[in-house]
Amino acid sequence: MTTSTFGPRQGGWRRPVSLPADLAKLRGPLTAMVQLPLGVYASGQGPARSFDLSNEAERIELYEIVLTDGTAEDVCRYVNREELLRLWPRLWLPPHALPSACRRPGRLP
Repeated sequence: MTTSTFGPRQGGWRRPVSLPADLAKLRGPLTAMVQLPLGVYASGQGPARSFDLSNEAERIELYEIVLTDGTAEDVCRYVNREELLRLWPRLWLPPHALPSACRRPGRLP
């Protein structure tokens, strides 16, 4: 447990997860080259931030990054609803990301 000016916390700093209230808004591409903005993925420059969404492994990586570090607008822009539902069992999301996503009954497996 750590302590901040806001009181004790468990697990350190946690960024709030942003998901739209309606998953139908998730209309991201499935087969494009995507370069994430620095505000979403600041780990490196140039090609390291680019993802080929026609490659399932790269799509999974992009979804994990965007769902963990993106805004609701980013999630809508880069994540596709049907593909998210298909890939959900294979995604690794940090524990702080799961409760927000799973609180939507009937929306995610």
